[in-house]
Amino acid sequence: MTSRRRSRPLLVAAGVGVVALGVAAKLAVPGLAGDLLGSACYTGLLVVVLAVARPRWPGPALAAAALGVSAGVEFLQLTGVPDAVANAVPLSRWVLGSTFEPSDFAGYAAGAALALVLDAVVHAASRNRTSRSSSSRGEPRPSVLFVSTQRSPSGDSSTVRSRPSSPDR
Repeated sequence: MTSRRRSRPLLVAAGVGVVALGVAAKLAVPGLAGDLLGSACYTGLLVVVLAVARPRWPGPALAAAALGVSAGVEFLQLTGVPDAVANAVPLSRWVLGSTFEPSDFAGYAAGAALALVLDAVVHAASRNRTSRSSSSRGEPRPSVLFVSTQRSPSGDSSTVRSRPSSPDR
């Protein structure tokens, strides 16, 4: 798998969108559907945060790491740690949760899978856009640039940059 860098501005925009969707899901979608959507958004946001921190990681590694962190936080809810932290810092409940819920694992898996698919789609679109811009000129870009200095009869020097010519020209 090739290494690639992801656009941080695009990742930040994606993170803002995931947070907005997650908050809307928690507040507006009732019952199990809202819980699953919120869990999917939680893992999706973790994928985005990891991608900002490690932009060269392949999509499957990002999704697996986010899924692992999500599951770890869910299992942490079996202890009293998230409640103790939430008593001191109430907003932490949005990050650590409060009650172990096995159905959340389905939402985490869905969020990781969706983030992986979206990452692949964005990567493919970026690759297609790059190849189209290179091929729109009708020729591949040479990878070599020759630079030479030439002296005129009067003693002036000038720098000449040239690309090798194609054999078909």
